[in-house]
Amino acid sequence: MNWRLLFERIGIRNLLVAGVLAVGGTWLFLGVLEDVISGDPLVAVDVKIHAALQSMRFPLLDSLMVAASELGDAAVTIPVILVVLAWLVWQRRLRSATYWILAVVFAQAFVIALKFAMHRARPSSMYEGLQGFSFPSNHATLSVVTYGFLAFFVARAWGNAARLRIATATALFILLISFSRLYLGVHWFSDVLAGISFGVAWLAIAAALHHFGDENQRDASSLGVASFVTFVISALVHIIMQHGVDLSLYAPR
Repeated sequence: MNWRLLFERIGIRNLLVAGVLAVGGTWLFLGVLEDVISGDPLVAVDVKIHAALQSMRFPLLDSLMVAASELGDAAVTIPVILVVLAWLVWQRRLRSATYWILAVVFAQAFVIALKFAMHRARPSSMYEGLQGFSFPSNHATLSVVTYGFLAFFVARAWGNAARLRIATATALFILLISFSRLYLGVHWFSDVLAGISFGVAWLAIAAALHHFGDENQRDASSLGVASFVTFVISALVHIIMQHGVDLSLYAPR
């Protein structure tokens, strides 16, 4: 690897940020994994956080959190993933399309494999089969990778101020989805923390590698519009069709 070219293309600041996110996210994920396996104090914290959140629940916030959780469902993320993939192929950005689909597929495969290996039960039984296992949170992981990588594609051609706004809005959106899983009692805190930390580390690695091979800051405004319209339509249809069912599924126990 040509390190000089690496610094020139990515920039020292961006490379440092990516390195901190990749190393920090990996370190945090492995720490959480170790705590869950060994039953360290984090597991006791899980129980306390779960009990505290369940005691705070009330109908209006339940409805809002169910809707927030549904924004991370496959019925919403898969259409967005496919539209982004189609746009990249249409623009003949085949390298970006490859990175995009591999990033999402690897993250999903990793979560499924770890759920199967860990067999950690959810706070309450509400799913069957493999989905009955909670570690790590699929919603948290895939939200970081899907919406985070999309934000990277859209923001990279903009100035620093716009990038910061896009990154902040995306981070808050991901945190909302992740918190909804805690509030609804679907996951333990460590499940969500592990999902976010792995997702951040994997996103940082994928984004840095992509940028190293393709430093061109090409405009992706139409990608932002297409993905946002797809997201809004998918989210509205999914919430309208599924909200009543999910309210019953996630009712306080």
